[in-house]
Amino acid sequence: MATYTDGQKVQFNGMVMPATIISGPHPTHGADRWLIRKADETVSLVKVAELSPLLTKRDAAAKVMYESQMGRRWETASSYGRSAWLRMADKVLAALEVADADEKARPLTTGDRIRITRTGLEFASVTAGDVLTVMTVSDRNFTTNDLGSPSLTGRWSFALTNEGKGWERA
Repeated sequence: MATYTDGQKVQFNGMVMPATIISGPHPTHGADRWLIRKADETVSLVKVAELSPLLTKRDAAAKVMYESQMGRRWETASSYGRSAWLRMADKVLAALEVADADEKARPLTTGDRIRITRTGLEFASVTAGDVLTVMTVSDRNFTTNDLGSPSLTGRWSFALTNEGKGWERA
């Protein structure tokens, strides 16, 4: 039987967002049940069979690769098969970390493109998803084209420190 702790995030069958364990297990007729709070803040008493631990990045990567390549559900894979896919996931995640480190190490330059991730970033008339071109870069700020929005300079200015918090490289 799976054991969970109060406050632990778990996956509830049929739900995309994780649920939170409130208490349990509570013995009932037929099966033990856990009291959970779903993402929409409703509380339910559910069977332990309807809960599963959240996947780590490693597990999620292995599951996606296995299911897309093998056409079968991850839960049906043998432990030997799972270990091979988990080793492959380790290699993919390591390669992504290197690529992310290289990307962040490279300074922003004129001509680079950025994607806005927060609407109204630094009071600019920008919307999440807008892609802008970098026009100039200083030691703390950079300017971009303004996508035709009215501004005093014809450009928007953003802080370099907001990378990942309001804009990302496109």
